[in-house]
Amino acid sequence: MAKKRIKNKNRIEAKSENKVLHGLAGSIEEALSEDPSEIEQDEVIVVDVPEHRHKGLAKKIAYFVVGLLIIVFAVVGAVNTVIAISGGIGRIANQTDLKEEFALYLYPVVATDPPSFEDASTLTQSTIIKIAVSKILLTGDTSNYETDTGVMYIPEFDVETAAKNVFGSSIEVKHQTVGHVQDLATYNSEKKVYIVADTNRIPNYYPVVSKISNVGETYTLTVDYYPPTVSIPGLVNEQVSSKSMTYVVTKSGDKKIITSIALDKVSREDG
Repeated sequence: MAKKRIKNKNRIEAKSENKVLHGLAGSIEEALSEDPSEIEQDEVIVVDVPEHRHKGLAKKIAYFVVGLLIIVFAVVGAVNTVIAISGGIGRIANQTDLKEEFALYLYPVVATDPPSFEDASTLTQSTIIKIAVSKILLTGDTSNYETDTGVMYIPEFDVETAAKNVFGSSIEVKHQTVGHVQDLATYNSEKKVYIVADTNRIPNYYPVVSKISNVGETYTLTVDYYPPTVSIPGLVNEQVSSKSMTYVVTKSGDKKIITSIALDKVSREDG
């Protein structure tokens, strides 16, 4: 009896195992036979985690400050641009740059206060040479000139060149000693040099070009003569000019030639 029970038990267990195996096989076969596209996928839920309120507020403040700075810089830039454009237009309208260019060119001439003339060839040799020396000393480069105990040696060739740069290539220069004390230029015929004081010269006048007009390359200038201070040569500290002269100058590129000078008006008599 015991043996029969054991056999029956084994049969039942075997049948159960077969059922389980058949069930697993069926499940696997069913799973393999399904369309992958029909298999449901688990839905992924993304949870939006809000930032802390204080961080959001800090960002808003930072954005506001940056935006405000951009606006301020933009306004400042626009204002400066308008000012620059207005200033540029004003200088063009008033011909400021051209007036200053002519004033610098005329400075050595005005400094010697030459007489009126309609033709430079009628000027005395003394006037021509003094203007040429003045041009070298006031606006030229004297760094390479020989010096000796308070005097400077200017080659006669440079004096001729300076005279031609003022009055044109046709001007004649007859070398000789000119001037007195302050503007003395002693000519040395052996060394072919002019000996001048190696000190700052006090010019008679300083020019300010107040009016300018032109027809082609011929410019007519109203030049106001201002007396400079004794302590600082060339510094204008007077409110009223001493006199005004009319200069006619031809200008071709950077080259300028004075063709005539005429008295316009006398504002006051200098003592």
